[in-house]
Amino acid sequence: METKIKICWVIALHAEARPLIEAYRMKIISNELIFPVYINYETGHALVISGIGAARSAAAATYLKTLLSIENYSAWINIGIAGFFKEQIGKIYQALKVLNLHNNQAFFPGLRLSNYVEGSPLVTVSKPELKFASSVLYDMEAAGFCEVAPLFSCNELTFVFKVVSDTPMTKFDNSKKFVKGLLENNMEIISNLLIQIEEVVDEEEKRLRIPEEVKEVMENFHFTESNRHNFEMVYRKWRSTFPDRKFEEVHSPVNSAKALINNLEKELLDEVKGWTLT
Repeated sequence: METKIKICWVIALHAEARPLIEAYRMKIISNELIFPVYINYETGHALVISGIGAARSAAAATYLKTLLSIENYSAWINIGIAGFFKEQIGKIYQALKVLNLHNNQAFFPGLRLSNYVEGSPLVTVSKPELKFASSVLYDMEAAGFCEVAPLFSCNELTFVFKVVSDTPMTKFDNSKKFVKGLLENNMEIISNLLIQIEEVVDEEEKRLRIPEEVKEVMENFHFTESNRHNFEMVYRKWRSTFPDRKFEEVHSPVNSAKALINNLEKELLDEVKGWTLT
């Protein structure tokens, strides 16, 4: 079976993950991995449980990417509980800005999905927030996740969603049942969010798909990993600039990957030189 993981979840706690594991019928792949990893190739979901903390979230996301060789069109989602400066407990938000309080590094993850969920800024802290001094969400993982996840796909496919677990008026109930219930009660909203996210994933997969004419060339020439990346990038620019050209006109006289890339770049440069401002 071809491996096609389209949705990658990075979650701190098992209690947060359980509703998703059950909803998308994921199974743990081994009890001996560095981080617990759950997967279902049929539904296209993979999930890693990171534990608490920004560094662990970043490490777990990287581990999942490497372990399963996740494609670069997949969506990456960090979801879990968070403190908030006001009620109501159990309400889900999309984090539109994520600030790492430790170093003031800011991230702006994902396309905004305001049709289904409200947005809020979020601050990642190193220990549970008790003062709620600012009008933001507070968590302990999102900044670490946001630092690495866009490297695996693109920023538009990196999402952070948080469910309010505690406020200045309501202390945190750290029971597994309570935490699991917060996520379970939002599964309908999460399902609607995924419909929108999967549409973006499908569009990105189409955009990155390698045409047959390119596959044939890549089989005939030796490409280093660096050359492969450069070639794919330059080819997409070339094809966008010359949608009606036959690719064989460019690659037939050359005998190496480097020469092919040079030919494509030369044609693009010549085309730019021919542009006139009107």
